[in-house]
Amino acid sequence: MGGSYLIQPVVAFYSFGLFMTIPLLQQYVYSRLWEQLSSAPYSSSQSAQCVNSSSNLTFTIMEVQKQASVFILYAELSFLVPSMFSCPLLVSCSDSLGRKAAIVPPLLGNLLFSVCCFLISCFSLDLHFLLGAGFVAGLFGGPSALLGGCFAYVADRCREEARAGPGPGAGGSVGGAMQSPPPPGGSPETEVRQGPSRRRTLSMASVDLIWGLIAGLAPACTGVLIYAIGFRWPFLIVFLLYLLTLAYVVLVLGDSLASVIPLPSPSSSSSSSSSSSSSSSSSSCPSLRGCLGLSRQKLLGQLQSVYMMFGTGSRRRNTALGLTLAVFALFKMCRDGGMSIIILYQLNQPLCWSELLIGCSSLLGMIVHLGSYAGVSFFSRCLDDANVVLLGLLSLAGGLLMAAFAHTTLLMLLVRLPLILSDMPSAVLRSMMSNLVPGSEQGAVFACVVFLEMLSACVALVVFNSTYAATVTWFSGFSFLLASLLTVIPALLIGVLKGLPQNREEDRYSLTAEEVDFGTGVVEATITGAV
Repeated sequence: MGGSYLIQPVVAFYSFGLFMTIPLLQQYVYSRLWEQLSSAPYSSSQSAQCVNSSSNLTFTIMEVQKQASVFILYAELSFLVPSMFSCPLLVSCSDSLGRKAAIVPPLLGNLLFSVCCFLISCFSLDLHFLLGAGFVAGLFGGPSALLGGCFAYVADRCREEARAGPGPGAGGSVGGAMQSPPPPGGSPETEVRQGPSRRRTLSMASVDLIWGLIAGLAPACTGVLIYAIGFRWPFLIVFLLYLLTLAYVVLVLGDSLASVIPLPSPSSSSSSSSSSSSSSSSSSCPSLRGCLGLSRQKLLGQLQSVYMMFGTGSRRRNTALGLTLAVFALFKMCRDGGMSIIILYQLNQPLCWSELLIGCSSLLGMIVHLGSYAGVSFFSRCLDDANVVLLGLLSLAGGLLMAAFAHTTLLMLLVRLPLILSDMPSAVLRSMMSNLVPGSEQGAVFACVVFLEMLSACVALVVFNSTYAATVTWFSGFSFLLASLLTVIPALLIGVLKGLPQNREEDRYSLTAEEVDFGTGVVEATITGAV
């Protein structure tokens, strides 16, 4: 089944459940550890006691902070370590099994995890059961696998629309970007290279925008729910959200590869047209069964496709792709590592925030994602991708530096202002990597992306959570300061990337048999790897 090609509902509902779970789980662990160490029930009035605390209570708060930071580190690692291996395989195999192969397993894993969290909160089971539940959920891929499949889905749809042209129905692009004719006097070569690239960047930025807006809205709802009904029932609400998303993917969403794969081979168009209806109708269930029961030979074939992506490319393309992957991994490490301890930082002295204030702060985070999307839309018109990434890194460094010295509620809320462009590198770097490889290798490149994303997340958690536990007694903002300083490294790599010699014939990928419609700016091309 499947007749809709809107991937945005998948991102919206899944991210809502995910970003409800993250602050909910952290605050639940904090409350359970508080009850164990202080032998007193945890309540929202704890923030008032935190502000006017005695020396004994201050010692208890610091001990809870340390143990919570270490336990959250173990919980995240128990999920991320198996995800490092399952994510690249799921996203890479989506090149041949369909993008649902990378979207459905993470939903199943999160369904199981939300059920386990609900049972643990209902019966006050040992917190270490969370580690086992996280490990099982990690085997199903997690959010990086789902996002990798969604971004590959967007790349498929953008490539198909660029080939199909602005016919009837072509206006509703995946990312909401309309196809437009080239500007008067614009060169056809500029339209060939800049038009599809910018559409793809805006489409991927729109997915990041939805992800970011929900990242601000969902924790705010979590704070209200914890205040109103406690920790138990929000876990059940998360389960229902994942179930709704799974139903949409299986029953409604169509697979983008059903119409993309036959296009590059004109010689096989006649044979593929006769089988397209049968393949599209059976792409969901057989593809999912094939992905879940993948044989050893199939896994080796997918790993080989990642290796061949570098083996068949030119030296300049491989260098550019490697540098871009390194910048993406370091950017993720700085951003995710710095923000991973922000809730503990807000619960600690001198801020001592309640769950409602934490939710309000997350809601203000929507400004960051709106500003980043607007920044991508504006700066991509007048700057190249590398300079847009540099602006985003500068914004991230400034916001983290301000957070390190934010000791009042007002100053902590204003941290979102310097961070307003900090999400720009995420979408732009993904678009840059997608532009460097042909359509048949989109799954392979996004498999590398999700692997590095998980690896950088593991390194970030180990470094920053351990650093926070070691420095919380004398300078709790040191982790933010460290993350701010580390953004210098990806900025230097961007400078190296900009210094690479430009070669028009090897730029992005080879375009052969170009057919340019100068009236509409539509490009149809057979895409092959650069020699």
